[in-house]
Amino acid sequence: MILITVKTKVKPGTAEAYLEAGRPFLEATRREPGNKWFERFRSVDDPDTILTLEAFDDAAAGEAHVSSEHFQQFLAHDETRPFVAEVPDIIYVDLPDRDGWDKMAEF
Repeated sequence: MILITVKTKVKPGTAEAYLEAGRPFLEATRREPGNKWFERFRSVDDPDTILTLEAFDDAAAGEAHVSSEHFQQFLAHDETRPFVAEVPDIIYVDLPDRDGWDKMAEF
């Protein structure tokens, strides 16, 4: 499984516009055969920070994602970019022995 977390700082007061502008890309990504999930959340401490959580079956699914027509269109015509305040932070982890969520042992 490929797990990707992106933390995006948007310009003050533009979070809703950012989320709406990114909705077509989110929905297209969710329809990809190798996509496990694609979720976006606003920080409870800073409403101008958006956290994106993505997961794909494996490296091949991740490669299919970045090669997809909607990904290439997003790169060429990113409707969210005007709302982004700075270069986003990313964590990309390849977890070859994982297939999804585990249950929290401490609960």
